[in-house]
Amino acid sequence: MLAAVTLSIGITRSAADDLTDDLARCASVAPDLARLACFDALAGEAVVEVYAGKGGGMTGLFTVEMPRLLHFESSDVIMIATLLRADDTVAQNLHLGGRGTGRYLIAEPGDYRLQVNASGAWRVWLTAPAE
Repeated sequence: MLAAVTLSIGITRSAADDLTDDLARCASVAPDLARLACFDALAGEAVVEVYAGKGGGMTGLFTVEMPRLLHFESSDVIMIATLLRADDTVAQNLHLGGRGTGRYLIAEPGDYRLQVNASGAWRVWLTAPAE
């Protein structure tokens, strides 16, 4: 039985709190060019999509039109994820042993979904890669 998966476009509450802190940090940077570079770096990290669940689950299809960083986070002892192409062929196997986060660059455009098997809660999200 698969766990319910939540999709939200935008940013999560914790990401919003982090963004508020980052914006305040950037606002305090001087000189002007350094402050602008700080804000530009934040814009490049904008969260595109967020998926979350507990135990096993699968995201819906999502489209990658340009390179995207897939971030994956586990709140328990193990998380195994399989990045699948639209035709269900394996693009990449991912795993975490213990709590924490990992990243994988999806460089090839296409439609993907992620199959997750975890011992606890998990979350995955896509961002634009840092330049």
